[in-house]
Amino acid sequence: MRLLLAAAAVLSAVGCSQQRVAKVKKPKLPPVMQQQVLNAVNAGDGNVRVRRLRERIAAEPRNVAARLELAAEYGLMGYPDLEMEHYRIAVERFPESTVAAERLAKSLRKLGSPGEAADLMAGLVEQQSKPNVEMLSWAGILLDEAERLREGEGMHRRAILVTAKQDYLFNNLGYNLMLQKRFSEAADAFRQAIAINSASATARNNLGQALLELSAAQEPTGAMAQFHRASDLAIAHNNVGALLYARGDLPGARKELEIALEYRRDVPQILENLRLVSVADGKPIGMPSAHATVWQKVGQRFKVAFGAPDVKQNKGSAEATR
Repeated sequence: MRLLLAAAAVLSAVGCSQQRVAKVKKPKLPPVMQQQVLNAVNAGDGNVRVRRLRERIAAEPRNVAARLELAAEYGLMGYPDLEMEHYRIAVERFPESTVAAERLAKSLRKLGSPGEAADLMAGLVEQQSKPNVEMLSWAGILLDEAERLREGEGMHRRAILVTAKQDYLFNNLGYNLMLQKRFSEAADAFRQAIAINSASATARNNLGQALLELSAAQEPTGAMAQFHRASDLAIAHNNVGALLYARGDLPGARKELEIALEYRRDVPQILENLRLVSVADGKPIGMPSAHATVWQKVGQRFKVAFGAPDVKQNKGSAEATR
C-alpha cells in the first residue's frame, strides 16, 4: 500500500487500528541444505496440494489454470521466487493468457521490479483491442511506480474512459497528477472521486494534501476541512502539521501539533511528531491545556492517518489505496 502524505516518512503516522505480530526469524541453512529444501518444495514434498497440482499439470500440459494455481500456492508457502518463475513459465507457454501476464506483472512488482512489471503490463494493454478497466488501471499504477508518470497518466485516463463510475480510478489519476506536481488538476480528480464516494478517506486525505500544496498563504483551511472529514480533529491537525513540517514551516507545524495535542493526549504519535519538531527548532515541548471538546465515544477505532482507506476494496480492484 502507498503513503498519502510525503511527510509521513519524516513524522510518525497516527494509527491505532492495526495490530502487528512479531515474526520469528528463520535460521539460515547451509547453501547445500537450502538447495535441498528448495528442490523438495519444488517437487511438492510435504505439500499434498503442490504434489497434486504438479501431477495435474503433467497429465494436462495445456491446463493454464493449474499452472497458475501452482504458482499461487508457492506464493502462499512463502516462496515468491518460485511463484514468479512459474508465472513466467505460464506466460511463455500460454502467451494468449492475459491472466498469466497480469499475475506475473504483480509478482514482479512484489519482488521489487516495477520497471519490468510496467513493461509487461503496458505491452499486454497494447496487445488487446479492448483492454478492461482493471488491466488499464494496473498498468497505470505500475508505470507510476516506475516513475513513467506521463505514460501512467495516459493509462489512468483510458481506464476512466472505460467507466467513470469508480472512485478509485479518479483517485489514482489524482495521485499521478500530484506526483507530477500538477496540484490543481489533482484536486479536481480527487473531488470527482469524492463525488462518487463521499466516504473515501483516501481521496479526502489526498485532496487535503493537494489543497495544502496550492495554498500560497499556508493557511490550510480547505485542507483541514478534508482531513477532518476523513478522520478526527486531532489526526487532522497532526496531518497538516506533518505537511507543514515537510515544507519547512516549523512554527506552523508546531502550532498544528499543539492543537492536535489539545484534542487528544492518548495518541503517542502526536507527541513523537512534536518531539521531532522540537529537535528541529530547538524549542522545548510545552503541554497545552486540554481542549474544551471531549471525545465521548469510548473504545472508538480511529482511522489511520496518512493512507489507510476506510472503505474495503472489492476483490480484484486495482485501486492503489494511495
